[in-house]
Amino acid sequence: MDTTTKNHVLNPPSLQARLTNATTLLALGLAVLIAGCATSPIPKEMRQAATTQPPFDLIQANPAAFKGRPVILGGIIVKTANLPKTTEVEILQRPLSSYNDRPADTDQPQGRFLARCRGFLDSAVYTAGREVTVTGTVDGQETRALDQTQYPYPVIACSSIYLWPNRPPPAYYYYPPYGYGPWGYGWGGYYPYWYPYW
Repeated sequence: MDTTTKNHVLNPPSLQARLTNATTLLALGLAVLIAGCATSPIPKEMRQAATTQPPFDLIQANPAAFKGRPVILGGIIVKTANLPKTTEVEILQRPLSSYNDRPADTDQPQGRFLARCRGFLDSAVYTAGREVTVTGTVDGQETRALDQTQYPYPVIACSSIYLWPNRPPPAYYYYPPYGYGPWGYGWGGYYPYWYPYW
């Protein structure tokens, strides 16, 4: 056996080197997984154009200051109205997820806005309660009656609107009183979780 082979046999990779290699492979695997999951329906060029958009509360406070600025906004449809050449969608704003631009599942909206889209959007499909993400530009403000007040709506001239699929309904699991379930021994009952909840 020559010296090179002998040294190779007597000096296998250290534990630290093997851990470093394993960590590197794990990090690469996670990066690929995250990249595969982080899919936004918004085209890359539109996302890039809106990277410097102002927060929604600033747009709502003074839409004229941001007229023409590209934005990506989203939320929950309040109502949809078909006009002769456009469709107007009133949206209860919600912040968007940073990885796929879907409206967050939160009860803390910052206000409402109007999205005016060219063409016809069927109001039987774009119904109240559905989640949408809108791309477009700030086009001004319009004040309208909302219940017993006058509400200033920022108006977005939308270039695209994405209708998200409905979220799955919450699943309920029953554990009999003082039964043993996946969370341990104790009082049972109905527990709502989004499915899947892990």
